[in-house]
Amino acid sequence: MHPSFALLFSALSAGTLFLASFLLLTGAAKANPEANKWLGIFFFLLSLLFMEVLLEQTDNSYVLLIQLTEWPRWAIFPSLYISVFKFVHHPQKPQLLFIHFLPAIIFVVLMMLGGHVQLPTWGGLIVRYFFFAQGLVYGLLNLQILAKHQDRIRQLLADKASDLKWFRHFVYAPLIIAGLWFAFRHLPEFEGLLQLICLGVCLYFVSAALRQREVYPEKILKVVDELIDRPKNSTTAQRLTKQQIELLKDRVELIIGQQKPYLDPTLNLQTLADSVGINTHELSLVLNQGFGMNFYAYVNNLRAEEAVKLLESRRYGRGDMEAIAIRSGFNSRTTFYASIKKLKGKTPVSLLK
Repeated sequence: MHPSFALLFSALSAGTLFLASFLLLTGAAKANPEANKWLGIFFFLLSLLFMEVLLEQTDNSYVLLIQLTEWPRWAIFPSLYISVFKFVHHPQKPQLLFIHFLPAIIFVVLMMLGGHVQLPTWGGLIVRYFFFAQGLVYGLLNLQILAKHQDRIRQLLADKASDLKWFRHFVYAPLIIAGLWFAFRHLPEFEGLLQLICLGVCLYFVSAALRQREVYPEKILKVVDELIDRPKNSTTAQRLTKQQIELLKDRVELIIGQQKPYLDPTLNLQTLADSVGINTHELSLVLNQGFGMNFYAYVNNLRAEEAVKLLESRRYGRGDMEAIAIRSGFNSRTTFYASIKKLKGKTPVSLLK
């Protein structure tokens, strides 16, 4: 590929990122404003990296300008990390925020001192490959944030009201950028092709940023934060909003569907409340207002539905009623018959096929 194409691709990448940075920093994306400020900083710093490459390719006489575009390099991944963090922790800040930018400050100091400081061989290797290592580290940190966030929405929202598709692009960004940077270092003969790939990656990231949606819709975010901060061991009844009851109702249904705790004859209100992550008073409120039943009626209704499935499966006969009751979670024959009758209007025996 002709060298002029590499110049063109570098210029387009730098321009694309700079424009995206301007749009994000000026509030063009209405969702996630705090996170987008850091994402805009990330795009701006990344655009400087491509400007540096472009300047080095065209005219090495601009030494000072090349240095100015190179100095912020080690702040690229920390900026993206803080953005990713704030996408899923809306009101919070990551711990030890300053520490993330300490390597960038050290790098700037070293660059300003220039020839006044003689680094040992191992020090030069660290400086040379720190950006690559930094990308791997922050890629793993971003993946950790994503994993915790996915667990959070599974626990509270049953995978509802959260859009993660576009968000994953930025989680993997440090790994992608670090890989491309490593390729540039060791495959200079493919520079034109790599610049084209970089342009495609830049357009991909920018497109995702400008098409983003709320990771949590604002009204859901407030409810989730309130539920997370709510003490689980509280013995006093808590007042829940309708939104909170709906979210906790989803959580109860998720646990019931996945774990089927009602099949355990020893299940009690406290055990189920612990599984949901709330206290017994709140669970009672959710069952009464969300399902229209108390704990006893709710659990026996689930057991009755399980028993009906077994009765209609053609695997049991008239002499298997006790076995069906036990398999369904009932520890009382009387309750077994009464629950089936209430649910289906028929006796268990009449449901045999």
